[in-house]
Amino acid sequence: MNLSIFGQNFISSDKQWNVRLSGGYGLTTEIFQIEGDSIVDSISYSKIWVSFDSLTTMTFQGLLREESDVVYYIPPGLSEGILYDFNLEIGDTTNVKNIFCGNEEIPITVINIDTVEYFGISRKRWQLDSYGGSEEFWVEGIGSLNGPLYTKYWYCIVCPVWELLCFHNNDTLEYIMPYETDCYQNTVGVNENDNKNDFSIRPNPVKKGNLIYIETNSVPNSICIFNSSGLLVKRLNQFRDKIIRIETNDFKQGIYFIRITTTGNKIKTQKILIE
Repeated sequence: MNLSIFGQNFISSDKQWNVRLSGGYGLTTEIFQIEGDSIVDSISYSKIWVSFDSLTTMTFQGLLREESDVVYYIPPGLSEGILYDFNLEIGDTTNVKNIFCGNEEIPITVINIDTVEYFGISRKRWQLDSYGGSEEFWVEGIGSLNGPLYTKYWYCIVCPVWELLCFHNNDTLEYIMPYETDCYQNTVGVNENDNKNDFSIRPNPVKKGNLIYIETNSVPNSICIFNSSGLLVKRLNQFRDKIIRIETNDFKQGIYFIRITTTGNKIKTQKILIE
């Protein structure tokens, strides 16, 4: 695999960040994406959004602009501050903003700079001091490994914990948290898969344009289909029988996860390949 040196702006509508939120109540995944523009005081900004299920139900998280490798951020209803400064060298200090601390600026110091490789791409990495919590890393083109808006979040929030789970660029996975295999994780308010084989999906794999047949022991409450990035691409409900037919004409080829919610809010999940 050829190693390439990476260089790209942070702000891009082609990027997606999946951030794992964990606490005493379980796990869930926040999905960030940049979409749309806004003008403030004659300056152009990009809008950043977050969703817990699908980017059709996005929540506005603020405005971003980028100039000379510095990313500026306006949290909703607040004033502008620095989100990232990718010009910093070892020993340099600055103040940054995050989504949690209002207009308060958070001091950071760079204590080390090195290079890391993800999926054959070499990226510059900044290690920040542990003042106010624990150490943190910024990665070129990706941002904080806490999440795109979460630099030093523990400066203002004691619990829970945010961690960057996956990063996609132009629908291509370019970062996944070490030792993880899924880009969408959710155990909040549900009972995850048990060992009962009470549904079947056929055929698997299925050729694009053919039907997927789902047979269940009881009529399901809902069926959700997620792509490999963790985005909800189709939701079905109000079933009348135990055999459900799903058309695949509108799906791209690739791996999907079919999640079936049954009585008692139990969830069954199965991977399927559309060829």
